[in-house]
Amino acid sequence: MHVKKVTYGGLVSALVVLLLYIGNFTKSKIFFAALSSVFTGVLVELFGIGSVPIIIAVNVLVFLLVPNPGYVLLFFVLSFYGFLRKKPILIRFLYLNASTLLLVFVASKFFNAELPDVSFSLYVLGFLGVQVAFFVYDYLYNRILQELLRIIRRKN
Repeated sequence: MHVKKVTYGGLVSALVVLLLYIGNFTKSKIFFAALSSVFTGVLVELFGIGSVPIIIAVNVLVFLLVPNPGYVLLFFVLSFYGFLRKKPILIRFLYLNASTLLLVFVASKFFNAELPDVSFSLYVLGFLGVQVAFFVYDYLYNRILQELLRIIRRKN
């Protein structure tokens, strides 16, 4: 089991770093961060809580190799989503909104990012848009993860 964990951990780490590095040079950063999070979800499904050290190591590697701290923070939040995917939808949306607030706080305090000067109704629309996008992410995350796990289990 230990060899299997190291093997999968190394493969997932390399794949995630590669995807995020490539994504850093595209306009599809959110897509690459979301896709990469599915691979950390594979680790969570295969090794449970034992995947935490690997996910932390992946995040450290990404932080060191990908030159975009905002993008890296987004992946950090998404990389642990696998632990919540089987929780009730309310818990998952709570995680989304708490993470969003945390990312906005970190961006404003540590990276001098400012919120745009727009009307309150645009913020409400943006908030609702994030909820819809998360619902789609959650659905696709689960479908892709199930397919990857089916392939892995068939090979073993």
